Amino acid sequence: MLVASKHLEPLYQVIEPLLPFPVQIRFVDFKLDKQLMRCFTNRYLFHPHTLTELSALRKYLRAEKITGTAYLEKQNRIYFPRFFCHHPFRSIVSHGPVYQSYADFFSVHLHTLEEIPFEKKKHHSNILIVPDSRQAIKVIDKGIIQKIQDHYTSASVSVTIAFFRKAWDSVTGNVVVYHNFNELIQLIQATDLLIGGDSLPVHLAQLLNTPHLIVYPGSKTQDFFTPFALKNRCFFTFEAIRNNPSFLTDV
Repeated sequence: MLVASKHLEPLYQVIEPLLPFPVQIRFVDFKLDKQLMRCFTNRYLFHPHTLTELSALRKYLRAEKITGTAYLEKQNRIYFPRFFCHHPFRSIVSHGPVYQSYADFFSVHLHTLEEIPFEKKKHHSNILIVPDSRQAIKVIDKGIIQKIQDHYTSASVSVTIAFFRKAWDSVTGNVVVYHNFNELIQLIQATDLLIGGDSLPVHLAQLLNTPHLIVYPGSKTQDFFTPFALKNRCFFTFEAIRNNPSFLTDV
């Protein structure tokens, strides 16, 4: 049985009709008010709400009388829920590419996730930039956005920048605002190429078979990169784009 935090249910409701087969997930309120449990983060580890989340997880385990093997995604700091819940959790991802870890766990072939129809150096007439990210360090800043816009100025390309809920005043051009997962998915389905940070939009692009390019800080790991981006080497560091955006011509 797959169990997920209640705050992810709206996303699943939107993507469920797009899945090749139904997935049975039970959504439980673990009192998360961030994107993941605070005990797995650096910034919020010692926040009082960390205990609230761990207590909710322990309460669920006891209510459901779960005594066998249970898996959490992350290996890092798994000893916190093990100790607090008195349960021998195991992890799905211990190190390396996350998609590969999940493929191994569920015994599926990763190459089936890599086969998004894509031809490098193809003329893309509609490009979507989604700069937002949960982690501030991964947000694509306005300078990089401008570099991408300038690169495509001479070509017959429409570049759209999509922001969640509120656009940045300093960014000009074809700017749109989306307010929910459904609107984001519609934007992704309408584009030829998505350029985004190492965040949710590129993972939705992977699910929707939309070609995408990841722009990321060079100090961060590539472990969460999509199979498509890794296979086609569709990823550039922030510095690469700042210093030489002509790299984009090779995509």
